[in-house]
Amino acid sequence: MPPEGEPGGSELPWFQLPTSVILYGPPGALLEWVAWAFASAAPGGYRWTDVRSSEQPPDPLGPITRGAIPPDCLSVSDPQELAPDHAGANAAITSGLRPGAHNPRLEQLSEFLRLPKPTRATITARGPGGPSLVLVVANGHRLLPFYSASTVGSTLQTLRSHGISVLNIFPEVPTENRFLFDNVWHLSGSDPRDWRGAVLSVEKADPSGTMPARGDFKVKAMPGVAASLARALSERL
Repeated sequence: MPPEGEPGGSELPWFQLPTSVILYGPPGALLEWVAWAFASAAPGGYRWTDVRSSEQPPDPLGPITRGAIPPDCLSVSDPQELAPDHAGANAAITSGLRPGAHNPRLEQLSEFLRLPKPTRATITARGPGGPSLVLVVANGHRLLPFYSASTVGSTLQTLRSHGISVLNIFPEVPTENRFLFDNVWHLSGSDPRDWRGAVLSVEKADPSGTMPARGDFKVKAMPGVAASLARALSERL
């Protein structure tokens, strides 16, 4: 049976340090609500990006439709808007680096420029220092055509270096690339009205010890997450 109590004994809030999480499970609004419960408690705040075209409506039971995400924290982006900017990054390298030369600062700039424009804007607006800002990416599976394993790894590393945590919501079984993330979480259940029966399985845990440890945990027994879900869902569903 999944244990009671806070996973790993870590103290809330999580996401104090930059890290990356992929949260996957059956399609349904519960994935988004659990992600929201973690992100909304982050000390550095969060930004929520919903990857979909303007013609695609959000889930009718999800936190966007139910008004849980403040407008200044929410953006909707077409998948192509969040594709890596390889052209911009390569231009920075070729214009400033002699053949065969090695310039770490220029290479760091190149990786920053490789980030999608909306992501660069989020980093710039955040500024340096302070707790990690959580960048939630809902419907992350729609970005699969644009990100190879090497691009996923370099993107996550660049975001961490700028104090950004990533929480990628993946409403299906992801590829093996999920283990490029620092934390891999699987959620059972899909209906937010049945959230007390859901189980969070941590398949991989951040070695820093500041995120939930490996194991299976009842969502209703995770005090911070459970309190947020109970309050929000009783008011909105």
